[in-house]
Amino acid sequence: MKASDENTPKIEVWLRNNLKTGDIVALNAKFSSVTTWTNYQNVLNKSGILLKNPVDDLIDKIWSERPKKPNSTIYIHNSNFTGLKWQEKIEKVQQKLEDSSADCFVVTALDEVAWIFNLRAEDVPNNPMFFAYAIIFSKTSLKSHRLYIESGRINKELENYLNGVQIRAYSQIFNDIQKESLENLKIWISPQSSYAIFNSVENKNLMVNKPSPIRSLKARKNEIELKNLRDCNIRDSVARIRHMFWLENEVKKGIVTEITSAEKLEQIQKEDPNFKMKSFYSISAVGKNAAVVHYSTNQGDNSTLTLDKIYLLDAGGNYLDCTSDITRTHFYGDPPSDIRDAYTKVLQGSINLASIVFPTGVYGRELDVLARSALWKDGLDYGHGTGHGIGYFLSVHENPPRTSYSSRSSDDEFFEPGMIQSDEPGYYEDGYYGIRLETAIETVKADTPFNFRNKVYLKFNALNFVPFEKNLINECLLTNEQVDWLNKYNEDTRNHTLPRLDKFPEIKEYLLMKTEPFKYSHTYSHCSSNQLNRSSVDFNSKNLLLIYVLSLILSLIFFLILS
Repeated sequence: MKASDENTPKIEVWLRNNLKTGDIVALNAKFSSVTTWTNYQNVLNKSGILLKNPVDDLIDKIWSERPKKPNSTIYIHNSNFTGLKWQEKIEKVQQKLEDSSADCFVVTALDEVAWIFNLRAEDVPNNPMFFAYAIIFSKTSLKSHRLYIESGRINKELENYLNGVQIRAYSQIFNDIQKESLENLKIWISPQSSYAIFNSVENKNLMVNKPSPIRSLKARKNEIELKNLRDCNIRDSVARIRHMFWLENEVKKGIVTEITSAEKLEQIQKEDPNFKMKSFYSISAVGKNAAVVHYSTNQGDNSTLTLDKIYLLDAGGNYLDCTSDITRTHFYGDPPSDIRDAYTKVLQGSINLASIVFPTGVYGRELDVLARSALWKDGLDYGHGTGHGIGYFLSVHENPPRTSYSSRSSDDEFFEPGMIQSDEPGYYEDGYYGIRLETAIETVKADTPFNFRNKVYLKFNALNFVPFEKNLINECLLTNEQVDWLNKYNEDTRNHTLPRLDKFPEIKEYLLMKTEPFKYSHTYSHCSSNQLNRSSVDFNSKNLLLIYVLSLILSLIFFLILS
């Protein structure tokens, strides 16, 4: 069973249905968020089932060969990449504390600790983070900020860099929170924090329990970050185009597998001096494997790429100046018409979202229908969100922003300039094939002829420039507006990437071929019958309108004669 499946019962519901009154459920409070713990407790308590935090971790008692906690080198993420010094970031958090009348904020999310201090490491695979907590104090509290981390991890250079920040033992955080609470400090704890952190607060009447102030600050990239990540995503796009060219030539030999394809892309990405690691385990999937949304390439069957099966590659990199996430779907032979039509509808959804102009105050859930409408018209859909926020040399999944019509969270935030997210509709036929097209997009201000009631309007700009698969596009299905967008995207792809391919003349020719402009559907002879049908509808509509107008005129004349 998978937790995401509709028919899979929620854990707390399964426990309630399979336990009896008086039974006890043990849950390590350090590994459970406040939200999860509270939800479990509410459901179980109704049936008289107790939820308790064990004194000792039960897994520790049986995991005799547990690996040591990661101890990677922590290094400074320089301000020429970050745009702000850590002291400036803390000032922004302190303003949030003042706005909420809080005395301190407990930082528990690893990406937030890394972000606030401009520090990076490699404790977590594919994520440049390290295990630590922090407490940021308000200006009025007159207390020093604190970083809680294992002994020996902060060297002299980092100690000087963090001048004014107290370095404390990692496990000391719980006692310190309790102590600050007893001093009647108003402590801000995020609902995503562990229940153990939450439970350390003695005086919960003085606690602020709402989403982290850092998540909002981190989501709105500053001008230096935006400048850097635009260039970085173009470099990553060039790596992807080089990989596409390599695949086109190697697939015919019948020797490329899911794993070797993903490895080849990483090899090309590593040529970039700013590349540090992948941003997640690549999803390299052939045929039916592509129908598994979060397919694990390393644990799969390592299928060979062929000319008669679809190939999906979802991959990204963590660079000093961006986190990338690109998905393209390919077919190296002659694709069946059903796959071609499905691909085109997914592409239409991606274009619809990428080309929308909307006023401020709009949430991602309100735009999600744009990416699904072409599929919905045929009774098709996909079971994941359309867009997730993307970090800056941090986590590839970040929130906010989030684009999913099923999201009704009070934590959701509307789009603002500087937010980066993915645009990734898809379609999946179990046991047959899967399609996903993912492009990172930046929220920017839109220039509009008018601004109703002085509203600011927004739009999305593409950050990745990797061609879509021409032989999978049914040009007969595209509207004129979608053709215009696609041709502009292909033109931008050429402008951004061709100058960076001077060392690879064959790849430049390949890219020119992949980005040839499309024509409107009515200019293709094989689309003429469909277009004629549409034209007849337009013609009939015009005739009806003309008849209606003439009838009004005749009625007016008749009225004037009678009067």
